[in-house]
Amino acid sequence: MNENLKPPTREQLIDVRRQMATVQYGKELLEKKRDALLRTLEEDRRNFKKLESFFREQMRHISFIYALIRMYEGQSVLQFIKPEREHTQVDVERHTLMGCRYSQFKPLKEQVFSLSGLAYDPAMASLYVDDLLNEMKKIEEKVWLFINLKAKLSALEKELSKTMLKINTLQYILIPTLHKEESRIRDILSERERQERYAVKKLSKKKKLQGFSYFPE
Repeated sequence: MNENLKPPTREQLIDVRRQMATVQYGKELLEKKRDALLRTLEEDRRNFKKLESFFREQMRHISFIYALIRMYEGQSVLQFIKPEREHTQVDVERHTLMGCRYSQFKPLKEQVFSLSGLAYDPAMASLYVDDLLNEMKKIEEKVWLFINLKAKLSALEKELSKTMLKINTLQYILIPTLHKEESRIRDILSERERQERYAVKKLSKKKKLQGFSYFPE
């Protein structure tokens, strides 16, 4: 027999209310997670914005110095200041924040910016070349911070999107459905109790009338 065709009972009403309490508690936990993610995202976005401003400022300096080198030294000098460095080996660390997993990266060996790996003689070049290398060194020191912050922001934004989807599903679909089911069962039980009270009252009245018929005046 189909369960939906069975008359509801008080046990079913209690079970629905228990489900409502569980779902509401889960929704509150997800809202706390959402708030924590938003606070972290707000702080990281603020730091990322500062980092972007730093990179834009450094790129303006590098572009200006690069133009001066092209003007006074020529294109050939730029070929000599390319660093002769092997590919960087990267170590990956896994982190978890409020159920959100994200990766952070760092070089296996400390990367030190040195002029010894450059195929040019500093004494034979202008000061503009040194200025360019110094500006590039400033950017290199911030590259890993930029990469890790970008990776963390991407993971947190995805986790926040999934959390908001779960909250909306509970708030606008599951909780209203449980409320409707509770109301339906409660109305059926109330109507059943009203009918039972009416039947008992009618039976009691009938018995009373039968009792009077046994003892006529």
